[in-house]
Amino acid sequence: MNKLDILKEKAKKIVLSVSDNPQGRYQLRYDFYQKYGDPIIKGKEGLGNSELAFIKWEIRRGTLNPINDTTSGSSWWREVNSHFLYLATLAQLIKESGDIFDDLPVPVNFWLNYIDAPDECSWYRAHNSSIISGYQIADPLAFKENIYEQYFMNIVLYRLLYAQSMVEGVSFGVLGEIFANPRGAAVSIITDIEAFYPSHYPLSKEDIKYVMHHAHNFIGMIENIFDKILIVPHLDKLYKEAAKWNSSPIVIKYEKHNKPIYPITENILGATHFNEKLKTRQLDTPKNQ
Repeated sequence: MNKLDILKEKAKKIVLSVSDNPQGRYQLRYDFYQKYGDPIIKGKEGLGNSELAFIKWEIRRGTLNPINDTTSGSSWWREVNSHFLYLATLAQLIKESGDIFDDLPVPVNFWLNYIDAPDECSWYRAHNSSIISGYQIADPLAFKENIYEQYFMNIVLYRLLYAQSMVEGVSFGVLGEIFANPRGAAVSIITDIEAFYPSHYPLSKEDIKYVMHHAHNFIGMIENIFDKILIVPHLDKLYKEAAKWNSSPIVIKYEKHNKPIYPITENILGATHFNEKLKTRQLDTPKNQ
C-alpha cells in the first residue's frame, strides 16, 4: 500500500469513527477550523463559521442521526456529509504529512489550496466542490426521500452556489453579499428561520408550504423574493459558472432551463422526473408523512 492509500484509509477510519455521532461530525470540522479557519479573532473559527452553523442545523433537524436510532437520520444527508468530511480530512492528512501527490480528487486539491491560502474564494471552492461531489455520490440515495425533501435538496444547493457567486464576482445585490460571507453570522441566523431551513425531518406539512413557496405570509414573501426572484431566474448561468469555479461539470446536470432537477439517477433510467411528479401530488399529503 502506497503513502496516499494509507492516508485515504486513515481518512476513512476517522470519518467512520464519527459516522453515528452527529456531535462528533461537528467536532471534526470544529477542530479543523481551529487550525485552518483563518480567524479574525483568535480562538474563533473564522472562515468555518457558516459551515459549522449549517452542521448545527443538520444536527438539530436530526438528519445526521444513526439510521437505526429511535429518530432515524437520513441516508442521503448522512452520505453527503460523510463524503464531505472524507475529502476535507484527506486534504488535512496530506498537508500534515508533508507529501505531494498527483491525481487527487478535485475537492482535495481545493482544500489544500484553502489551507495554503485561506480566503473567501479558496474556502468556497473547497467547500462547494466537496458538496457537489457529495450530491453526486449520494444521488441514488435521494430517491429514498420523499418528493418534497428531494426538492429541498435543490434549494439548499442553489442557495449555496448563489452565495459563492458573490465572492466570485457575480453580483445579485446587497442581500447576497451579506449572505455570502462565510465568516459572518448570516448562515447561523437564516438556519434559525424555520421557513428557510425547517428543523423537522421528515418535513412537516407546514414546512412543505415554504419549501414549495406556497406560504402566503410575510416570511413566505421574503423567501419567494430570495429564491424565486434573486436566484431561480439565473440558474442556467449560476450552474454553468459554478461548474467552472468548482471544476465540477456534474453540477450542470442538476438544472435545466432555470429549473433545478436533482436527483438525476431516475432521469438517466428513463423515469419521470420529480418536477413532473410534484404536479400530480397533493401538497398536504407528502410521501412517508
